[in-house]
Amino acid sequence: MEYKLIKKLDNIESEISSIKTLILSNYNYKMKKPVSFRGIAKTKLSEKELDKSIEESEKSLFKGI
Repeated sequence: MEYKLIKKLDNIESEISSIKTLILSNYNYKMKKPVSFRGIAKTKLSEKELDKSIEESEKSLFKGI
């Protein structure tokens, strides 16, 4: 009787550990990481074009302020 209870408890502990691992791995997978748009844009535009576009965007964004 006691052996069965110990075995069941061990199984429950093992399942809980597996669930914790699964939850933590999903949490780490979904964490957002910062992205450098400047770095991405450098592959498509020259530095001069990129700076000009950023300036225009800032003027447009802060136009009403």
